[in-house]
Amino acid sequence: MAADAASASARTGRLGTDRIRTAALAIVALSVLWRAQVASGGFLAADDYVMITQAAESNLTVEHLLALYNNHLMPGGRLLTWLITEHVGMAYWPYVLLMAIGQAILGITFFRLLRRLLQPSWLLLLPLGALMFSPLTLEATSWWAVGVNMLPMQIAMVLAVGAQVSYVQTRRKRHLVTLALSVLLGLIFFEKAILVVALVFLLTAALYAEGGFFRTIWTTIRRWWPSWLLLTVLSLGFLAAYLSNSESSLRRPASTGEVFSFLTQMLGSTVVPGLVGGPWQWLGAGDGAPVAAPPELGTWVAWTIFVALVVATVRRRRRAGRAWLLLGSYLVLVAAMLAATRLGSTFSGVAGGVPRYVSDVVVVAAICLGVAVVGLARPSRFASATEPPTGDTPRTTPMALPEPRDGRAPDSGVPQTVAAPSATAPPAGPTAPPEGPTAPPEDPTAPVLAEAVRTGRPARVVARLGVIHAEAPVDPEPDPASTTAPDVAPPTASVADSVPDAEAGAVRAPDPVVEPHPSSSPDAGDASTADPPPRDADDRPTGPDRRPPAAAPSDPLGPPPPGLLGPLPERYREAVNVMLALLLVAVCLGTVWTTSRYSDEWAVKSSRSYIDTVRIEMASAPPDTVFFDAPVPDNVVPSLSWPYNLQSRFFRAFGTRPTYVDEADHVSVLDALGRIQVATIVGSTIQPGPQEGCGYLVASGQTVRMPLNEPRDDWHWVARIGYLSSADGTATLRFGTGTAEFPVKKGLNQRFFRIVGGGDAVELTVAGSDVSLCTNEIAIGNPAPKPE
Repeated sequence: MAADAASASARTGRLGTDRIRTAALAIVALSVLWRAQVASGGFLAADDYVMITQAAESNLTVEHLLALYNNHLMPGGRLLTWLITEHVGMAYWPYVLLMAIGQAILGITFFRLLRRLLQPSWLLLLPLGALMFSPLTLEATSWWAVGVNMLPMQIAMVLAVGAQVSYVQTRRKRHLVTLALSVLLGLIFFEKAILVVALVFLLTAALYAEGGFFRTIWTTIRRWWPSWLLLTVLSLGFLAAYLSNSESSLRRPASTGEVFSFLTQMLGSTVVPGLVGGPWQWLGAGDGAPVAAPPELGTWVAWTIFVALVVATVRRRRRAGRAWLLLGSYLVLVAAMLAATRLGSTFSGVAGGVPRYVSDVVVVAAICLGVAVVGLARPSRFASATEPPTGDTPRTTPMALPEPRDGRAPDSGVPQTVAAPSATAPPAGPTAPPEGPTAPPEDPTAPVLAEAVRTGRPARVVARLGVIHAEAPVDPEPDPASTTAPDVAPPTASVADSVPDAEAGAVRAPDPVVEPHPSSSPDAGDASTADPPPRDADDRPTGPDRRPPAAAPSDPLGPPPPGLLGPLPERYREAVNVMLALLLVAVCLGTVWTTSRYSDEWAVKSSRSYIDTVRIEMASAPPDTVFFDAPVPDNVVPSLSWPYNLQSRFFRAFGTRPTYVDEADHVSVLDALGRIQVATIVGSTIQPGPQEGCGYLVASGQTVRMPLNEPRDDWHWVARIGYLSSADGTATLRFGTGTAEFPVKKGLNQRFFRIVGGGDAVELTVAGSDVSLCTNEIAIGNPAPKPE
């Protein structure tokens, strides 16, 4: 009977954990599928084509991988782009698949971090959902040029924080290796991942160190110095390699007002609205991702919700204040980096409204939300037998002690070893029958572990969640229950909690163990360090929370972790629950609306229509169709990306690419929609000639000057000449300092050719025996579709 009860208890624990994990995996899966659907509605855009063109023009060499793109060092991104371009070509679906995989990895690793960092609770799903569905990360899961940088950085942030938290909790050196590899993962995709180093330090100081500002910094440096030594060496090595090959991206803001406008836009229009489901409205930006443009009312509502959340969590949990300070500190770093590299440029007016610049902030915000709402995980109850003692952790030697006959610790004037009460020891004297079902008895042969209490005044033993804890060195007042009924033994904590620690593999504790009470934080269940300092008398909990009750025998899992409302009076609980539920529903609906509007904007892709039309036109074009090289439309690739916006380079990864020439009798062009059209030249033309029916007559060996209707600057131009020749020969056209020689054929013909020069007139010379040429059609400019 007892064995069946114990087995049922274990199944309940595992089932509860599985339910949270199942819900988390469902959230991750829903997010991945939804984001993949949003991404697949769009197409490649702007920088994607430049990266694909560079990959198509290069071999897989170290030089190509380490080449900077817009001053970004991203060998990992170049490698993935090269592989897809080489084996698939200009296609979008491989990039959508990679971004979906990255989103899935991010969700799974972040949930594992939450399980290690925070207390077990259904509220873990709040920060997970905030990260997976935040509109601020939409660009990172739909635009390859953004996702190839940002998704690996976000994954590196999660892995690095998880490794540091594991090192703080266990002091195992293998976590330092994971920490270094995580930072390297981010750096090979995006140099901005250097901020991961700062994030790891700030998070450790905010969540695992105590005291004022300077004491916190000093404690963080001293206690976990191996992490900082490793990260410092890694950071200096990367910065030396990056700065030696890059150009300075630092800019000087035009004015203080520009900085203020940028900060107002970044915080007011992008970050805060984005964290609560906004911005609800987007401003289209061509083929690129839209810019956040929230309504003014929405901005005020977002700030109200955010401030209310911060105030409520800080009032309930002291550690929440440090969590929000962590978010603010990271925001300062991001804002400083953006201000130093984006302001003072052409696009500085919208720099604060671009969500991709602050996508990494969402990871930090989700972590801080979890700490503020759920609380940090308690220190591990079981020390590893192979774990070496550290300078901050007192040495303790567990031993088996004989049980005292009266069930009490021996009374002595010196500190004694406190033994956990055994389930097999009968209580001395009469005992009150326990209420509810009794817990299954423990194995009578199992030894009772004890842990030495720090020297000094004997510590009082209290029960919390079914485990015996040593209270702070300063003894509290005696429990009134113990003084009024000294002969009645309290009910024994029967079954230990199931510890959801996947790495340790511990599922069920065999016996209650003695453990120092996590007294570093006044919140219930919010432990900050693995070896908290002694708590002063002023920090002791007072009132009914002074002595937490032991787990009821009918609840083998112990009392549930603290909820979101904390110690709210019962009469207000229902109303507040309804308000919180409505607020959560409103945020979810706002997220759905924002994502849908983004999907609509992202689905409008001029480049996709252009490429599809070119493919169809090229499939039906005659084999001798040739083109002069020209830029693709600006809404496909901006002119700022020259020379990668030229058609000859844009179509390098194309399946059937057009043929480009510098001289031909008949030339075609692609119009703005991608259709093949007969070419003409739009630009300057010669003035009508003096010979009626001929225009300008050029005899063999003569040079005739022909003025233009408007001058042309020195540049690369295309010339077209229509002529009537008496015989075959050659001719030379001079335009300023530039000359071009072309063949002349008998009869009525035309010729297109390139020429570099400028001026207000051209000179034509004909060479050959008995060749005379008439022309009244010479144009210098750029190719364009011939009007129908």
